[in-house]
Amino acid sequence: MDKKIAAIYCRLSRDDDVRQGESNSISNQRDLLSRCAKDNGYVHTRFFIDDGYSGVNFDRPGWQQLMAEVDEGNIEAVLVKDMSRVGRDYLRVGLYMEQFADAGIRLIAVNDGVDTAKGVDDFTPFRNIMSEWYARDISKKIKASMHTKALSGKHLTSYPVYGYKLDPEDKFHWIVDDEAAEVVREIYSLCMQGYGPNQIETMLNDRGVDSPSVHQKKNGINNRGKNNFWGAGMVAKILSRLDYLGHTVSGRTYKKSYKAKRTHQNDRDKWIITENTHAPIIDKEVWDRVQRLREDTKRKSTAMGEMGALNGLLYCADCERRLRIQRDVKTKFQYYVCPTYASSRTGHRECSIHNTPRHFIEPLILSEIQAITAFARENESEFISLVEKTHEKMADKELRSAGNELTKAGTRISELDLIIKKLYEDNVAGRLSDERFDKMYGDYESEQARLKERTAELENLINSEKEKDQNARRFIELVKKYTDVSELTAEIVRVFIDRIVCHQANGRLGKNRRQRIDIYWNIIGLVEGQEQNRTESPE
Repeated sequence: MDKKIAAIYCRLSRDDDVRQGESNSISNQRDLLSRCAKDNGYVHTRFFIDDGYSGVNFDRPGWQQLMAEVDEGNIEAVLVKDMSRVGRDYLRVGLYMEQFADAGIRLIAVNDGVDTAKGVDDFTPFRNIMSEWYARDISKKIKASMHTKALSGKHLTSYPVYGYKLDPEDKFHWIVDDEAAEVVREIYSLCMQGYGPNQIETMLNDRGVDSPSVHQKKNGINNRGKNNFWGAGMVAKILSRLDYLGHTVSGRTYKKSYKAKRTHQNDRDKWIITENTHAPIIDKEVWDRVQRLREDTKRKSTAMGEMGALNGLLYCADCERRLRIQRDVKTKFQYYVCPTYASSRTGHRECSIHNTPRHFIEPLILSEIQAITAFARENESEFISLVEKTHEKMADKELRSAGNELTKAGTRISELDLIIKKLYEDNVAGRLSDERFDKMYGDYESEQARLKERTAELENLINSEKEKDQNARRFIELVKKYTDVSELTAEIVRVFIDRIVCHQANGRLGKNRRQRIDIYWNIIGLVEGQEQNRTESPE
């Protein structure tokens, strides 16, 4: 660059645009600063523009280009509308001012009356501090506004998640994107069949299915994504999103400071979840089963390179740990064994082996699924009666105890109300000292608070048991969706079974070996008479 230039820097953030309107627009800044440059005799000028960037962020492209020219020694003056255009972090702004001074660069902030050629304005540091306070205040107000929107169930993102699109009649409402929603349903189905996220991503790429960012850009949604292919955990993210149940989820992330760039993951209990704000793509039962599957399986293929349909569902009846699969080198047979037994030292086994051959357990589970679904389908009333009888037997004693405790708690809460009222009257009448009143009042209040908390727990317990009366009917509805179960697949297993508990076997393999297997079905749990004591057939 033969001659040094006067750098004209213009910046406009979204907040400035909303709050100050046209008076602070980029075009107005250009006109103002161009006249100022001409009035001060600067012939060679160059504009550096940052439109839509916050003043607390100095990684702005226009500002970085300007500073690169400063470092090259190509700048003789920097002109800005006011000091807040440089930034709203008074420490950083102060450092840049020192850098300009050391390099002999003149700084002019027109509206603030700053011109370093005429001397340093003592008020400038305070003005920079006020600019930072303004940024902090704006940040608080934006957070409060966003929080209010989140509580009302409005989506805070500028574009919808993959599977949805914006409602043309309401920008805060999502409607189903049929093409993408079909891919989402397929992803959940493949997961139910036992495929992991990496495998699913490969399958989608092999078929040439558009990645979420590509699909949304084709449909006019600028999601700023740059991934042209499925990968980097896209499928895993889709499999975990509550949005597909029709819920709005906000507050997943946060920043420690309004100056911070890095976002952090919020704990689940701090999320703001508003249910049923848009049409669901995945039903609740499928979503729940996929979450259990994802928790159970970080699943690995067996030693023979095949994914077992029961992997992650078998548990030891004694130590309650999940059984793991092993392969006999000689016979090539695969067995589920207790990991506590396998990891403990020989001679000091902390549990028994619970050896369950795969070629025995898989046909057994398939036959039990076929049997219970056929029975439920062909004998609805009898099946409902059997399930209700099982639940009544298991819950009757617990419910009676809970009901009695609930009645006593309610009576005691009413008594405490009267006691506290009497205490207050005695204190007012002078029959009870303030010190004594405070101690007794605090004790009774604490007792009453504990009783109210326990009452809520008991009511939830009783209500949940009552709801189980409808579980048999829900199970029958599930059965009707799967009329022909002819093969044991990971999907079928997880549709019907919650977990399988294996007890220690009696007898040697192939010689009247007996092993108790308890099947806990989804929705209905362990059904009376369904505990299995099977004989292992000779090999």
